[in-house]
Amino acid sequence: MFFALNWTRWKKWMFIGLAGVIIYLSFHLSSSYVLNPNVEGQASGGIIKSLKDEKEISITINVAWGDDVIIDILEVLKEEKVKATFFVNGEWALRNEEIAKLIIEENHEVGLLGFYQDHYEDLTFDEITEDIKNGESTLERLNYEPLTLVRPPENKYNESVVNHINDLGYRTVFWSHFANIKQSTDPKQKGGNISNQMSNGDIILFKAQDNLTATPEVIKHLIEQKRQDGYKFVTITELLSPAKIKLNPLN
Repeated sequence: MFFALNWTRWKKWMFIGLAGVIIYLSFHLSSSYVLNPNVEGQASGGIIKSLKDEKEISITINVAWGDDVIIDILEVLKEEKVKATFFVNGEWALRNEEIAKLIIEENHEVGLLGFYQDHYEDLTFDEITEDIKNGESTLERLNYEPLTLVRPPENKYNESVVNHINDLGYRTVFWSHFANIKQSTDPKQKGGNISNQMSNGDIILFKAQDNLTATPEVIKHLIEQKRQDGYKFVTITELLSPAKIKLNPLN
């Protein structure tokens, strides 16, 4: 009898301890990791990298204005046989249909950088939805669908914005590295510096702006150097499928 009571009490405390560990791990991990956003009951947030622990890197390019540097970037990617993910602004795509079509025809992945460049954190949910749908319609006109990836314009967002985008069925994608290129940037040195900083599953952001003329050469040097280390360059969808992903902490 004494043994039975103690065993019952021991099982009770063992169960409580195990439950505590599970709750702690669930809370701790849900703030940074998730198998798939938009799944009911799981954490949501902006994706910043893959956690597959494979030698894969994704190059992403924001396109909101300009038409010269983007052509040079496309040439580098074609020469290196690399597919990137372009986050395209809807208004830019309307003004530069031929370049937008070229991105699509060369089988690069396309996400949306908003239709207008309005800051999503300043818009209502209905206005955000309308902006994304306008961008989606623009891409459909250019024979690109379905839209699955979204980046808030100008990187202006908050937790409710990201959750709303995810609730609409899109993946909100940020980055783990920003290529801070300036007019005075030395392409070879910058490419080497970025290469040394990047590791498995990283997402890097480049801006395709005509004043940032070093960007294409930086991308070329990055590709060449990381390939020497055994890395592959893949699109965002390839990087994340199937994978755990690291989320941007939202405060």
